[in-house]
Amino acid sequence: MSLDAALEALNSRLKGGGNRCVLEQRRSALFLRATLPARDDPAQRRQQRIPLGLQADYKALPEAESKAIDLGRQLRTGTFSWDAWESGETLKDSGILTARDFHAAAEKLHASKYRKDPERGANAWSKKWSPALRKLPKAGPINERILLRIVNSMPEGSAGRRDQGNLLAQIAKLIGIPHEGIQAACRGYGVDKLSEREIPTDCQIEVAMQSIRLPHWKWTFGMCAAFGLRPHECAELEWIEDDWIRIGDATKTGSRTVTACPSQWLDDFSLRSLPRPPQSPQTIAKVFLDALDRDEVTIRPYALRHAFAIRLMEKKVPPEYGARLMGHSLQVHEQTYKRWLEADRITRAMSSFNL
Repeated sequence: MSLDAALEALNSRLKGGGNRCVLEQRRSALFLRATLPARDDPAQRRQQRIPLGLQADYKALPEAESKAIDLGRQLRTGTFSWDAWESGETLKDSGILTARDFHAAAEKLHASKYRKDPERGANAWSKKWSPALRKLPKAGPINERILLRIVNSMPEGSAGRRDQGNLLAQIAKLIGIPHEGIQAACRGYGVDKLSEREIPTDCQIEVAMQSIRLPHWKWTFGMCAAFGLRPHECAELEWIEDDWIRIGDATKTGSRTVTACPSQWLDDFSLRSLPRPPQSPQTIAKVFLDALDRDEVTIRPYALRHAFAIRLMEKKVPPEYGARLMGHSLQVHEQTYKRWLEADRITRAMSSFNL
């Protein structure tokens, strides 16, 4: 049965049960439509839509039907109130979505993503969600054109454009605004956007290590450099044997084991004996960056990770092993480090010739 047929059958059930509302799909989201009191004048009634914050797919239909039955009951008993439904994601009478609607939809999406980890959610809100929403106009309509303008105003290839643009696209998708163009506009962040000079040499890393004053941030910097870690992974690791560590399962790409490259940094940087920072995985990255800024260290953690990947290539580690050490797929690894891989493969091939 197609989704259209399933919706038709569901609406027949609603009608048969005396529920004066219908469920409909608008773009990729589900909405309830009914004759409802106008928000500005409850004495006036007109056809209006209520977004449900649900994707238009089969698995969302049971929840959508339950909400439709609730709405039908409220309309029959005269207990309907916009306060109970209008958490901010509802459409205006004209069908135009406003900044207020978009903000409240973002809050709903955020709450659903982080309900099991509120501490992580609070950190994500302050670092990514709130900065993205502050770029919205304070009043007026919100549509695909406006969201695209916001994304395109951010530096091309930047982490901010990627992260905030993705969030705006997710919220847009949730409430029925075309999101594909927004999603495409925020792509492009990666090592290919870094210049050669932004990826530190081993010597530059060793010099920077001496500039970091607090021992636990020395340890974090050294671990990111020697093991190619993301900062939050430093809060979720354990030593297992020799030069190997295990990253915790609650990290971005899940559990994995990693070895140091180069291994002598374990001793040079005293990584087995320096204290660890007390921060949680949700807060360590920002506090670490603040510490680097205070100590005037300009090397960013993501640059340490990219330097680790390139170091593996220089030491002839096969890409499939490099991808596993870094915690991503071979496809992502080869796409991200394409230009260095190509150069490395050419060098290996040419070495077989006696030129």
